[in-house]
Amino acid sequence: MTIGGSIDKPPPGLLSVIVAAEPMQELTETLASVRPDLDAMDRPYEVICATDGRDGTIMAALNQLSDEWPELLVLGQRPWRDDDAALTVAMRRARGELVLTLAGWPEVAPEDLPRLPEMLGDADMLTVARKNRPQDGWQGWRRRRFTRLLARLFGHSPSDPFCRTRLARRAVLDDVTGFGVRQHFIPVIAGLRGYKLTEVELRSASSGSKAPARYVFRPLGHFVAFFDAITLYVVLNFLRRPLRFFGAIGMPIFVFGMLATAVLIGQKLMGEPLADRPALIFAVLMVVMGVQIVAIGLVGEIVIFANSRRLKQYAVREIITGADLSDTGGLNTSNVISPRAFSNDG
Repeated sequence: MTIGGSIDKPPPGLLSVIVAAEPMQELTETLASVRPDLDAMDRPYEVICATDGRDGTIMAALNQLSDEWPELLVLGQRPWRDDDAALTVAMRRARGELVLTLAGWPEVAPEDLPRLPEMLGDADMLTVARKNRPQDGWQGWRRRRFTRLLARLFGHSPSDPFCRTRLARRAVLDDVTGFGVRQHFIPVIAGLRGYKLTEVELRSASSGSKAPARYVFRPLGHFVAFFDAITLYVVLNFLRRPLRFFGAIGMPIFVFGMLATAVLIGQKLMGEPLADRPALIFAVLMVVMGVQIVAIGLVGEIVIFANSRRLKQYAVREIITGADLSDTGGLNTSNVISPRAFSNDG
């Protein structure tokens, strides 16, 4: 279901604002609260809201809002998976070179949003840290732990990883959202892929607006986020070298099994019986298990080698080319081209 919006050629300097969230009471109120400040910007913009199209109440409210707000495009998805899949769908409809992602609930003061394009500067992605965040209690504890986990696994982490208010260049989000992961990990992936990140601190919605920031406690979600972080770490670091990952696990097991087997064989040669000792079976099992784990890594290496030409190895940020000396009177000049979409597939 699509309401409002257009597919004509985007105007220069267009800003795409994306809100990908499940249906909630705050969704319509959040969109309405940011409209005055977006209208006050000295640049064209579009707003894309992706949500669950099966919720008739929320869709009716969004329909009414889009009737009086021509810049709003509502994507009612069926079937609905989650916010992260909705962000990927919304990115396919975005037309601006700059993309601002917002949560479906109030996070930062709306009057601070127009300042973000100037704060981006020459960076590729700008993350937001909220002021006056709770430092104590459950929310503060989980944010500190999650930040330390991301920093330990990936080497860096935004100071407010749960804040979804981010401004990025379109090419960055096109690249990062293709991993299909939680929105919490988007800045981490962008940093690992070589994009330049910057962070600013803005007033939180609780201090700049009447509506408090939304928080829903989901115990299972925290365990899922932990395993997602581990999975993402393995994929980003060992996708092209699976033998390093499986070898790091299989080789110690194999060596331990071989040493234990050698000790038991030595004891047998010295006359000690092994018939009533399960240690030999355990040692041989460790040897077999180590060989199997390493073999899985070898199979992965074969698969990666066979498909290496299809894998995107890197993206070119800028190309510097030397000009023809005959056209410049012998002066050594250079031209700088910045094709962010250029990439190497070999």
